[in-house]
Amino acid sequence: MAAQNDKTQSPATLMDVAKAANVSIATASRVLNGSTRRVRNQSYVKVMEAATKLNYRPNAYAQAVAKGTAPNIVLLVSDISDPYFAAVSQGVVKAAAEHGLAVTISVAPTPREELEAVRKATATRPRGIIIAESEYVDAPERDPLTDELRLYESTGGRAVFILNRNLPFPAVDVANDVGARAIARLIIDSGYTRPVILRGDETYRTSRERLDGVLAAFADAGVAIDPRATVNGRFSRTEGYAAIMQMARAGLLKPGNGALYEGRGADSVIALNDVMAIGAMTALRANGIEPGVDVGVTGFGDIPYSADVYPPLTTVHLPLEQMGQAAVGSVLAKRDAQEKNGEIGSGSADAAAAGRLIYVQSAPDVVLRGSLPRR
Repeated sequence: MAAQNDKTQSPATLMDVAKAANVSIATASRVLNGSTRRVRNQSYVKVMEAATKLNYRPNAYAQAVAKGTAPNIVLLVSDISDPYFAAVSQGVVKAAAEHGLAVTISVAPTPREELEAVRKATATRPRGIIIAESEYVDAPERDPLTDELRLYESTGGRAVFILNRNLPFPAVDVANDVGARAIARLIIDSGYTRPVILRGDETYRTSRERLDGVLAAFADAGVAIDPRATVNGRFSRTEGYAAIMQMARAGLLKPGNGALYEGRGADSVIALNDVMAIGAMTALRANGIEPGVDVGVTGFGDIPYSADVYPPLTTVHLPLEQMGQAAVGSVLAKRDAQEKNGEIGSGSADAAAAGRLIYVQSAPDVVLRGSLPRR
């Protein structure tokens, strides 16, 4: 009596179908996964007959990749622990989920890591790539990044930036210079004329725009900024803390010989993002300087924690979650429009230029809180 095989039969694979139909795996994949590339009618019939006989079940993800539209969006951020990127990511995830799309988040803090992350992402052919990243506008990776994303778009993908880098792709942006001028005028109107300015790296576009706006507002008011008063906090809480600690230890902040502003010291700290402002407040307290009492402090971004610190942080409101949602909307709108017009894979210049820049908020709001009392 023959021994009975109790093992459950394994599901048929694409290789099994190709072998049974006597075609290549690539041909079987084009037939079963819905590729837009044509297959000879004879091969098509053979593959479908083999698939039916073997009870083959196509892989949904493989079908999407074959069509150039994998059911996910890749989001690149510089630092997922930064509340700014966390809020943007939340907007992306929510909007993607509403359309049945998953989100893969990758962290790439440098231009080189960003380029490598984009190369890995394009290999999986996601529906869209959203880049909320470093914005290093002078990086040597700028041209290779553009080439990589153009190639990706030529196959039907969509790339969108959060904050504009002046690259040939859509960007969700805000008016950084307008917000910076607005908060600088509030500082001046509140009686502060001796600020320390915490900026980001000089090659960082957002930092440049915000710094230029602040300096322009002070210049318009006839207020001179001490050359030693602008320092790099690298858009980081730890680096903002370290920068203020170093200035305090050097005797620059409190009135006295060698202090800023001809010995009068600083009366305010203008941080060009919220996490630097929060780090600065901790450093000020460590040196016996009370934020919101001895000096005014402002930020930029209105991250969720800005209202919870003490004193609550005066800042420029950015619609961070809405920015993430707008980026997803741009990915989907452009894709849907191209499918309707038959432009997928054509590399159409007009299609690439459409929706070039999306301003979520043209004039950011200033939120006045306890960290900037009137003097």
